[in-house]
Amino acid sequence: MTNQINKTKTLFAVFIMVLLMIATRGHINWLTSIVHLPDFTLPALLIAGIYLRKFWTAFVIIVAAVAIDNYAILHEGVSANCITPAYSILPLTYYAVFWTGKYISSLNINANIIKNSLIIATTISLQWLIATSSYYFFTTAYANTGWTNFGAYMAQWSMVEILPMLYWMAVVSIVFTLNHRYSFIAYFSAKKS
Repeated sequence: MTNQINKTKTLFAVFIMVLLMIATRGHINWLTSIVHLPDFTLPALLIAGIYLRKFWTAFVIIVAAVAIDNYAILHEGVSANCITPAYSILPLTYYAVFWTGKYISSLNINANIIKNSLIIATTISLQWLIATSSYYFFTTAYANTGWTNFGAYMAQWSMVEILPMLYWMAVVSIVFTLNHRYSFIAYFSAKKS
């Protein structure tokens, strides 16, 4: 019975994270017309890696991210500029983010905050670097100049795209710390085995 309750709670947690991804993935919808929140995909993968730890949770989140992008391109008229052969690398970088979450003890602000923050910042930065450099390789900028302008390209986009993910993780850490203290969602109050 307890195992079934845990499966139900895991499904509910993944469902909530996918809803947050739908609301924040950067495409035009009712929420982004009011306020533009950064994409929740990387925080969802880190949460899944730290607390849920099952491959199927990462698989569902990654498939949801790809499905959201496809829906936006096919049905909402969002530009397909990002869809290059490099897009096939994106799910692999997403899985690496999930996998790295297993090395973080919790998202609570505690004695491990410096270690956990360094792992999170490094993971998000490396994911961004791999995804961005593979995308850049398939653009006309690379075709025209090679890697010569990649440094300027990185300078232009790195902080714009990495900092919002770190802001999300700060907010998520605050929520998980409050949850640990006040246990409003007991399922996420401790690290999963």
